[in-house]
Amino acid sequence: MAVVQKNGIKRSIKVPEFLNDRLENAKERFTKLEESAEKTVKELIAKGKASRKDLEVLLTKLSKDDRVTDLRDRLEKLQKTGAVRAEELRDRAETFRTEALDRIVEFQGKAVKFLGVATREQVEELHRELDRLAKRFEKREKARPAKKATRKVEG
Repeated sequence: MAVVQKNGIKRSIKVPEFLNDRLENAKERFTKLEESAEKTVKELIAKGKASRKDLEVLLTKLSKDDRVTDLRDRLEKLQKTGAVRAEELRDRAETFRTEALDRIVEFQGKAVKFLGVATREQVEELHRELDRLAKRFEKREKARPAKKATRKVEG
């Protein structure tokens, strides 16, 4: 009779005699395999801890190395220099943009003058003057009484 454990409950199962030996051999092999796996896992854990310590030692040495410190300092210096130069270039670009806009406005004025076309300011001034004259005209029309039309009778 073989004893089987399932979900923490031991049960007895009747197994034929010719399978008992094979079952016992399988149990022994499984136990050996289990022990071997446990041993391997423990060795791997120990190797992992050792290599982690080695890595920490290497990183500590590397961080104290003058070459790494030198490279870090150079990188910081380059970042600062790059930021300053970028700001200078940004200022130059803004100056160029402003000058270009001024030149465009100047050329536009010259073209309008050459063509004899009124400028926007001139058109707006003319519009204001026409509005003023229209208001004056309306005031005079309202102030004068409407004349009755007299017809001459022709004979």
